[in-house]
Order: sequence, then C-alpha cells, then structure tokens
Amino acid sequence: MFKNLIGGLAGRLKKSEESPADEIAAVEKELEASPVKHRAEPDPIDQLPPTLGFVAHQPVMDRQHRVVAYEFFVKSGAAMKGGKQQDFDRLMLTTLQNMEVFRLLAYRRALVHISISSLAEPLLLQMPAKSVIFVLEPDLSQPISVEIMPLLDDLRSKGLRFALEPAAFDGQVLAERLQPELFNRMDFMLLDFAAPSTRVLAPILDQLPRRYPNARWMARNVGTAEDLDICLRAPGSNRFALFHGPFIATVRSLESGKVDSNQTRVLQIMRMLRANAEPRELEAQFKLDSVLLFKLLRFINSPVNGLSRKVQTIEETLLLLGRETLFKWLSMLLFTAKKEDGTALALLEKSLIRARFLERLGAYRGNKLEAEHLFLTGMFSLLDVLLNQPFPDVLDPLELPPTVRDAVVENKGMFSPYLALALACEQGDDQRINALCKVLNFEVEHTCRYYIDSVVWAQEVLRESDVHNDVEAV
Repeated sequence: MFKNLIGGLAGRLKKSEESPADEIAAVEKELEASPVKHRAEPDPIDQLPPTLGFVAHQPVMDRQHRVVAYEFFVKSGAAMKGGKQQDFDRLMLTTLQNMEVFRLLAYRRALVHISISSLAEPLLLQMPAKSVIFVLEPDLSQPISVEIMPLLDDLRSKGLRFALEPAAFDGQVLAERLQPELFNRMDFMLLDFAAPSTRVLAPILDQLPRRYPNARWMARNVGTAEDLDICLRAPGSNRFALFHGPFIATVRSLESGKVDSNQTRVLQIMRMLRANAEPRELEAQFKLDSVLLFKLLRFINSPVNGLSRKVQTIEETLLLLGRETLFKWLSMLLFTAKKEDGTALALLEKSLIRARFLERLGAYRGNKLEAEHLFLTGMFSLLDVLLNQPFPDVLDPLELPPTVRDAVVENKGMFSPYLALALACEQGDDQRINALCKVLNFEVEHTCRYYIDSVVWAQEVLRESDVHNDVEAV
C-alpha cells in the first residue's frame, strides 16, 4: 500500500480571499514584467538552506519512447554565488536523500548532475550504484588535472557509473591531451540539442561515436521529431540509447490521427457512464472486448489502491467504488488500448503523475469530490496528444465537470493554478513553482515531496498492473 505522507505534513493549505484565476493572472503579469528578480545572496555557503527546495526531475526515454530514467538537477547559479561547487553538490545530494529519491529508483534509473570537483564527496557512495548515473559537469574554478583519473577508476571499481557532455569539456576546460582519458572512462555521453548545432552536432555525430565506441549516448532537449530523426539516422546512431525532451508530443502529431478501435470503445463506455447507463449496458460493451475488462480490473485491483477485496465485474465496481472512481480508472484504458505503444505508455505515466499530484493537493483541503475532479484534470490534460485530436473536440463528448474542462481546454478557472503547478514541476521551472506555490499558499518543499510521491505512485500502479518498462538495460 502506498504510504500516505500528506497527513503528516505541516503548513495546511488555506483558501485565498481572491479567486485563483485572478491571483494566477496577477502572478503571471508580475513574472512577465520582471522575469528574473535578483536578490542579494549570502556570501558564506553555510548560510544556504538545509535543502534546495525543488529539485527538477525530468523523464528520460529509451529508443521505444518508454520512460526508463529520470534526470535530477538544480539550477545552481544563484545558490553558488560566493560558495564552492563541492558544497553545493553536497547540499543537492543531501536534498535527494531527504526527498527519499531511493523509492523512485526501485522502478527507474536516475541521472544526477554533479561537478567533476566533487568526485571525492563521500555521499556519492551512499547512492545506489546500480540505479544512479552521475553526470559530470566542469568546475570553472578548478582546473582538471590528470590526478582525477585514478579517483574515477576507484569509483568505477566500486560500481559507480558516469556521464558527461563532451561539448562542455572543450580545450578551455580540459586539455585536449586529457580528453581521451576522461571520455574513455564514461558510460554515457550527452548531446544537448539546446546548444548551437554548429558547436555540437556536427563534430559529435560525425566523429565522437566512432572515437569512443564503448560509451552509449543520451540526447537531451530533443524538441522535435526532426531532432529525434537525427539521433536515429546519423553516423553512430546505434549508440543512442536515451532521449530527453518534449519531442514525444511532436512525434505523436506526425501520426495519422485515427483513433484506435479499442480507444473508441473506451470513449463510448465513458460517455455511457456519464449518461448513467445501467450496469448491464456497460457490461455488454466490455463483452465486445474481454481484454479491456481484464485491463480495467487489473488497474482497479492493484494493491496500491488498497481495496479490501477484489472486484470481478463492472456491477461490483460500481457498487464498491461508484461511477466517479470507475470513470477515473477507465481513463487509463485510453493509454493502454494499443499494443506495444511506448509513446502511449510514456504519456500514461506523465498523465498519472499529474493526476495523482493534483489529487493530493485537492485532498489536502479535505474535499473528496474536488480531489477526484483534480485527478481527472491531470489525467485528461494530455488526451489531445494521445488521440491526436484537438481540444475541445476530444473532451466535449465526455461531459466532464466544468472545472475540469475549463482548466484543460481554456487554461482558466479554479483548477488552472493546480495544473500550471504540475507543468512547472515537470519543467523544473523554479520561478514558476515559487510563484504558483504562493498563489496556492503552499510550501515549495512540500510541493517537491508531493511530486516525488506522485512519481513513485505512478510507478507502483504501472508495475503492479504489469504495465511497466524494463530498465535493466540502462
């Protein structure tokens, strides 16, 4: 049973005197007027907070578009002012431990960014070696010398794995004679599509995969299907194993737009459920495809839901859980109706995370119906991408509650700030996270914990429902 951490957290959410829509509009206007607020930072590094608040964690996929890892990083510019990189890295690793990130690593791998000057940090050995890949970044305050190589060898002998972005270790950071020694010790190399293509793409895609054949490659910030195609078709493309970025939505948009027949049936059942159809009518629809009923009952009977007994029929489900809860779990079938669709499963995982995160925020206010509707808000927020049909066309037939529809389709209403906060958490946008937490009167540290809880919950639902990805190859 998933451990419920909400009741023990301090800092209860309070209702705002102004409407959430008015407040979020005011915050957005303030952000647009002054996108960056510079504040004087304390010079001593020991004046940093005990943790770093929100640590961004973004999904990383394999070649089949299945989520197999998360990348953890913190925007360290302001935090590092006047301090040493090693102190900041120690604080970040401590924050990851306080977040209990190890729960997530039971289902996924983690890429954790640290400075190359922090290789002697004892906390590295406290991270699970099999599940963590340390992404090394240059420390401009300290030159990289040949003495770093024995330290790397010692850590690798203890099972630790490392990655780096070759473009970040150019001749100004690392002497060219030392580059082969360092690069040959890497398990993964990173190609960042956010960097200028003239500086990165040509030399790396044409030369480095052949020069360093033992390393696998990860493409970061892949924004389009065309960028993805470069990775899959360029010289050395067989070395690309991991991918990160918003490309999954654009890849989906290139497909035909035809809704799968099983997805059509699920949408029909959901419409019937909203229209208060009799249980026997719903049962008749599932008899047309027994696999759909099997998948649905597997989701509902997952141990993570904590039912006292397993349900075997739709009628039992309605009696035990009610129509709202059945509708909630039916939404998952839309993502699993197609077979062997890694993109749909990646969208399912992201939707589940959003749904659980919003549900938890709503439940903390003590309103069960509001929490259920917030779950639907997160669950349906990617339905246009999944079915390749625009909002509102894809949602209107389902007759969703107005609060859900307004947030998903119009980006307005009382649920809009919640969905915006989920998106900010996905993107690791510290400024937006802080602004939206202020609107919702919610602590940033609690937001981070809730989001990690939601990521872990999604993994547990998928694993216990036998809808999960194999991460052993990472």
